This record gives sequence, structure tokens and C-alpha cells, in this order.
Amino acid sequence: MALKCAVKLRIADIIHSHGGPITLRQIASGIINSPSLDIPCLARIMRSLVCKNILTAHHPSNGGETLYGLTPASKWLLHDNELSLVPMVIMENHPWQLAPWHCLSQCVKEGGIAFEKAHGCEMYYGIG
Repeated sequence: MALKCAVKLRIADIIHSHGGPITLRQIASGIINSPSLDIPCLARIMRSLVCKNILTAHHPSNGGETLYGLTPASKWLLHDNELSLVPMVIMENHPWQLAPWHCLSQCVKEGGIAFEKAHGCEMYYGIG
């Protein structure tokens, strides 16, 4: 979900537009339509993305603010790239796609197909 959040907030695009690593405040100022942005929440998301090697974090030795940068993986999250995984990240994290995972334990107990339990129809009928 942190990845979906990063895509929706365009974090990789914000960093890319600055041409190099930037601070959390700079990222926050680039997030549009956010009158009451939760900086601690954004910081947690950034830490998660750093832990997964989606972004880099540089902690200056002089005690300055952490600088967040792009990795080769995060370049796939740029919205305007010809080859972008943005649509796939959004699709794979859509509630319709995630619902069957919430039925998995029920399938183990009772048998059946998780998609059908979640949506009441076979996958191919749900698509059309």
C-alpha cells in the first residue's frame, strides 16, 4: 500500500522534477491539493519505501534533513515515462483485485475459489 500511496502522491515525479535528492519538506510542498498534509505519516511512507529499496535516503553528517532520492526501481514509477508501471501498481492495488485475498482463509476452510467468494461470480464474468 505504501507503493500505491507513493504512486498516487507522485512522489517519484516530485523527486525527479528536482533533478536529485530532496528533503521531506520539498516532497510535501510538491504534493498538490493537500491543505492539511500529515508530515509524520508521509515520513513513515518514505521510510517504508527506503526499506524496500524503492527510494534512497541520505542522512547528512552535519545533522541536516534527510534527502530522499530515486533508485533504478523508482524510475518505473514516473508517470510520464514511456515505460511506466504506474497503471499496473494502481490496478493491482484496486479493492476489486485485493478482495479475493481477504477470502483466502475461507477457501482453505471450505474450498472454492477466492475470486468467486469475494465477488459472487467467476473472474471472466466479473471483467465484462
